[in-house]
Amino acid sequence: MAAIDVLKQVETFQALSEDELSEIGKLTIEKQFAYGDRLFKDGDAATHLWIVEEGIIDLRFDLPGRETSEESTLSSITANKIIGWSSLVSPYKYKLSSYCASSRCKVLAIDRNLFYEFLTEHPKIGYQVISAMLRVVGRRFQRLQGSSDDAPLAPVKMTVHMATCGIVAGARDVMKAAIEAATRPGFERVTVKSGGCLGKCATEPNVSVEIQHQGSVVYQKMNPEKMYRVFDEHIAKGRVLNDWVLEGENDD
Repeated sequence: MAAIDVLKQVETFQALSEDELSEIGKLTIEKQFAYGDRLFKDGDAATHLWIVEEGIIDLRFDLPGRETSEESTLSSITANKIIGWSSLVSPYKYKLSSYCASSRCKVLAIDRNLFYEFLTEHPKIGYQVISAMLRVVGRRFQRLQGSSDDAPLAPVKMTVHMATCGIVAGARDVMKAAIEAATRPGFERVTVKSGGCLGKCATEPNVSVEIQHQGSVVYQKMNPEKMYRVFDEHIAKGRVLNDWVLEGENDD
């Protein structure tokens, strides 16, 4: 996908014209990462602003001297979102570490110095972009600060099992639907990740849903339409879709 097509989908840049987006697109470099790869770590010089084009990026608070863990994830960022705001704010150091949390992640990297120079030369664009960024960052901060008492959902971890058998059966489309569903209002506390094979190849694509304090459920033979039903019924209303449950794989 061309950089300008990606930028059009990003809230921060949606007020800009085609020509303005084209100029910013010239500043981008596309990079790809595999599951577990680190984009940057806490304390690194914040040299780039990052736009997620495809996949899921985990932002984690890694403890010194310890290996990274999904348990330290503070936020999961999906397609058409920006990370690396620290590249625009002194002292220009990343405050969290970031990792690719899906089978593949594709991002656009914008060099901080080039971007700052461009915004300085085009103050009107700079005002529009920074104003939009502040709105997005403000909403994201509010979500992180929200307590479990006033959140619409308990934390949910969803795993789409994407070994070779799952991918052949259509797990990529299921993953895409899960990511899209998780970006809808009210589902901010749902984390979507990829996982390995459960050893149930005949029932792929399989999807595990784990709601905090409620155990886990594994759904079988999933497709995009079923994925949306899981969000709307199981996650939003607590109604397990028993007809799709994989027997013998669920925690009571």
